Amino acid sequence: MGVEDCLYLNVYRPKNRAEDKLPVMVYIHGGGFFSGSAHPMASGPEYLMDTNKVVMVTMNYRLGPFGFLSTGDEHMPGNFGFKDQRLALQWIQKHIATFGGDPKKVTVLGHSAGGISAHLHMISPNSKGLFQNSMSLTGTMFLSAMKILKDPLSQARRLGKELAIDQAESLSSQDLAEALRNVCPKKLLVSVDSLKVWDNMPHLTTLPVLEAPSPDAFLVEDPLDAHRAGRINQMPWILSLSSRAGEGSLFIMRAFINPKLRAEFNENFLEHMALLLNLPEGTPVQMVSEILDAYDFKGDSLNNDTMLKLAEISGDFNFYYPIYETISSYVTYANLEENPLFIYIFEFAGLNSITKFFAGTTDDYGLGAVHMDDGLHTIRIPVSFDDFPKDSEDAKVIQRMSSLMTDFAKTGVFHEESICKVSDFKEQGMCNYLHFGGNKEKYLEDIRNSITLTAFPIWKKLFA
Repeated sequence: MGVEDCLYLNVYRPKNRAEDKLPVMVYIHGGGFFSGSAHPMASGPEYLMDTNKVVMVTMNYRLGPFGFLSTGDEHMPGNFGFKDQRLALQWIQKHIATFGGDPKKVTVLGHSAGGISAHLHMISPNSKGLFQNSMSLTGTMFLSAMKILKDPLSQARRLGKELAIDQAESLSSQDLAEALRNVCPKKLLVSVDSLKVWDNMPHLTTLPVLEAPSPDAFLVEDPLDAHRAGRINQMPWILSLSSRAGEGSLFIMRAFINPKLRAEFNENFLEHMALLLNLPEGTPVQMVSEILDAYDFKGDSLNNDTMLKLAEISGDFNFYYPIYETISSYVTYANLEENPLFIYIFEFAGLNSITKFFAGTTDDYGLGAVHMDDGLHTIRIPVSFDDFPKDSEDAKVIQRMSSLMTDFAKTGVFHEESICKVSDFKEQGMCNYLHFGGNKEKYLEDIRNSITLTAFPIWKKLFA
């Protein structure tokens, strides 16, 4: 995020294409809805485009307070970032044929916040018909850090007070919205830090809101309720995860590698664990103790001996249970014969890891593949990572993933043996999924059908 004039998209097409109209893959970048870019240095199309099978589009959308601040009414309805994404999808329907793309074969995909976005576009009534396949990679709206902001006006007033807007707590929503629009953009951006409770927690502060029904509205009901009730546009869908500890490291590594933050974390260990697990507001501290006991966790601090176990617990509560709930609720009503569901778990430990990007370290710590390491093998990120050697196992993984994903964009089938079936969900079971494993010495791939669900009853009680 550097300039407000950001609403551009990039279109890439093969120089030599075998068909007149190719499937279209639309990539929505991640970054927690506060960072990220469609710039080719950050969301490079090369891996998918090397297949010569698709037209690819990457898009920018407004981030942070510019994309999500709301007064909860017509004066600043919010969800602007999602509406930017939808506008790009509408543009694609009108114009992509000019670039050799088929508007009837559009796949929306994204990692992390991009995966959440793909899920929400499936739920949003006003995005219906704009795409035919979806890939929510390492992210859906069920993630523990995601929620609907139920009182956006109070948040807007709080930021207004932080920005020294006169009478921010009593202004009409119309006057408050106008005053916020007149604030220095840099000051508005920085003001969001005042919403943090400790360090960078909660991780997400500018969130989706509900709107009154209208032709422009993005969300008109709680998306979790809509998903569970089947009010979702069914289509071929891919969901993914990385390793348990690797997913959880997204929230824990910053405190672990910084001695000052680690000391602060351990001063109020249970309270900070509640933040790290993104437990619902008001969850009693003793619930954290119950969670730790369920995992037979011994200790009362974050240290070299406990980090990996705490990362696994974080991974379960922030990613594994939420994605599992996404799947297990969806299969109860979805027509999986017409609209198959596919899952993959990415645990390949390659030469590079996104840990370098979000934690500032290249050390492994035994985490395995971390949050968005599959993205590192799907989207080229030259601004942060050197290209993998052409003879490396990482390069093989890139070719394999690119082939599977572009085939899915064309046929709606990711991997025949990884089709999810409702009959597999019995007593916390799991359907077949494709497992990317191995390491930089040898890439391995197989079909599996089980995951660890250690504290499932607690998670259900907390997030039902």
